[in-house]
Amino acid sequence: MKKLITIFLLFGSTIYGQGLFEFFKLTADDDNPEKFDRIVVDINFNNWLNAPPGVDQKLYSLGGSFYWYKDMPLGEKSNVALAYGVGLDYHNVYSNGAVKYDVDVEGNTFTNLTPITLPPGYTINKVTFKYVEVPVELRLRTMNRSREESRDFNFKLYLGFKAGYLLGNNSKYRDNVNKVKVYRIQNTLPYRYGPTVRIGFNNIAFNAFYSLTPIFESDKGVELIPFSIGFSWMRF
Repeated sequence: MKKLITIFLLFGSTIYGQGLFEFFKLTADDDNPEKFDRIVVDINFNNWLNAPPGVDQKLYSLGGSFYWYKDMPLGEKSNVALAYGVGLDYHNVYSNGAVKYDVDVEGNTFTNLTPITLPPGYTINKVTFKYVEVPVELRLRTMNRSREESRDFNFKLYLGFKAGYLLGNNSKYRDNVNKVKVYRIQNTLPYRYGPTVRIGFNNIAFNAFYSLTPIFESDKGVELIPFSIGFSWMRF
């Protein structure tokens, strides 16, 4: 055990001394073309298009995502790379809308979003959709200087597309008295896909996503089209 602790401390001091960033770059890249942004964390403002009249969505509808990418430069010190990966996305929307089910005479269920009056003191009224996603990107970036200089200033434009599979969803309401959480919102489309873009400098970028699919199945729910805008932190 003492030997294991000693080895761990020596290894940790070595990593700390040369910097975690440098350690990952050296062990991962070696002498191959330099790779970028294999870990991406997004903080997004989520919203819907086509919300029913009277449903007001909140500006603080924050969500997030985490991706791991395989970055593949198209040549030594290339300005162009291809990347694909896998990740998780949380699409949260806060509003004054409540999920309601309308049932017709044949027993078919239609999922609606109905405006409600939120009492003073309420703290949460939101819906959440969780996806596992596969993104692909065409990455354009400035790489016309030395490897060391490119870390100081590097413009990036990443054009992409992602597809996701629904892992789960829920609605949540909470005030000073009650807390209600309902899982498995009916008639939710089990997948989504759409274009993405990232544009920024160094490790920070602006990102956007527009879904080409609605939240609910056709003719089985209100036609909400999700989109997101936010900021990305990219590293390694």
